[in-house]
Amino acid sequence: MTPELIQAIGVAIVGIIGAFTAWQAKKVSELQSRVAELETQMAAERGKFRAAARVIRALQRYIDQLTDLLTRAGQNPPPNPVVMPPELEEDL
Repeated sequence: MTPELIQAIGVAIVGIIGAFTAWQAKKVSELQSRVAELETQMAAERGKFRAAARVIRALQRYIDQLTDLLTRAGQNPPPNPVVMPPELEEDL
């Protein structure tokens, strides 16, 4: 192997490594922007979930008040057709 051939092989390897590194940097940049976008969406969804939980709690209190009023008026309140899923009980 001549020094020129070794140098040419080295330059080719450096070029391949450089191209791969540039591709990796591009992918990392794309993934970082995607993560930032997903974190923003997650924060918005968390806000919506908390607002929905507040509304559901208020509706549950309202249902309890109506049930209490019906009971005091001597009427039997209708059975609640909605069953709270166990995974939501601690959030609500």
